[in-house]
Amino acid sequence: MNVKNNHMINYGKAFIRKYDTALFLSVCILIALGLVMVYSTSAMTSIIDYGNSYHFLMRQGIYVIISAVFMGFFMKNDYHILKSFYAILLVVVGILMLLVFIPHIGLAAGGSRRWINLKLLNLEPSEFLKVIFIIFLAVFLEKKKELLNKNRYSLIFIAPMLVMVFFDIFLLKEPDFGTASVLFAITLIMLFAGGVSLIYIVSILLFGSAAAYLLIFSVAYRRDRILAFLHPFKDKTGIGFQIIQSMFAFARGGMFGVGLGNGKEKLFFLPTPYSDFIFSTVGEELGFIGVLIFIALYFILAYRGLKIALYAPDLFGTYLALGLTGLLVISAFINIGVVTDFLPTKGLALPFVSYGGSALLASAIAVGILLNISSQSLRKKKD
Repeated sequence: MNVKNNHMINYGKAFIRKYDTALFLSVCILIALGLVMVYSTSAMTSIIDYGNSYHFLMRQGIYVIISAVFMGFFMKNDYHILKSFYAILLVVVGILMLLVFIPHIGLAAGGSRRWINLKLLNLEPSEFLKVIFIIFLAVFLEKKKELLNKNRYSLIFIAPMLVMVFFDIFLLKEPDFGTASVLFAITLIMLFAGGVSLIYIVSILLFGSAAAYLLIFSVAYRRDRILAFLHPFKDKTGIGFQIIQSMFAFARGGMFGVGLGNGKEKLFFLPTPYSDFIFSTVGEELGFIGVLIFIALYFILAYRGLKIALYAPDLFGTYLALGLTGLLVISAFINIGVVTDFLPTKGLALPFVSYGGSALLASAIAVGILLNISSQSLRKKKD
């Protein structure tokens, strides 16, 4: 027994020396809390639809196991390998985005076509698109760094912008305005970090804002979401219903919450409370203290991710870590902003917490890559 314990202790010490432990632990805690909240928010629906309270929990547990395997794989394998496959990955994800629109292959739900029906689970290609596009941008910026150093006003950035627009067209067709917005935001952040002139960044931002305005107010359901965001109580039982129920959840939670499992808003007031609006139940059942714990974990993730980017052994690692950290943090910020009525409603999952296999797997891959970059940074620092 002592030999076994010593072996585990030595393994733990080696792990701490090799990887960013704070990042790893914060993600593990978020996933564990996510499992608890998925069960709390889905138990009643599971009983009614499937005859037992564990249906969604068991599926999420399977997703967690699969995601852990993939995270471990990317932790162990050199992130530089991604440079050899990014073009293939872009083509593959592009094909998957096309398959979404093919009848009997693509799956429609909630007015959107975002999934591919694989029988055992539904694959959402757009979740993986975000990670793959960040890899592409990191490769591109590293290759063009010398050119951008010589001429900050070079128009070389147009190439990745065109790729982004190409994929955003698919996303808007699904429609998935939230993911399209995240892709746009991450592109601007990475281009600015890569040395593209601030004048160009601001110009793209202004053009993108004008395009977003037209896209929002030319489509009825998007316009209704903005109106619900601005005046939710004007249509309490219609477009404002979801966000009003979310606000009620936070109000009922108070400082310490009503207790795990005792929330009322998840009982058929909040639509699919175990996915996009799971954080509302966190506020109701765990209160302000619980909300702060979740936000603190995301702040740790953001801080460690940015630190990994800062100390990455090369530019590719820096851009990659910055983009992946931005992806996770922006997604969390948007989700929390939506459920607290600071942002208009968008269909974005809360990373590591919301129910869903594709979002969890893509986020786990992103963290696996970040941890691999951190391991090489620590090794370089030691050398």
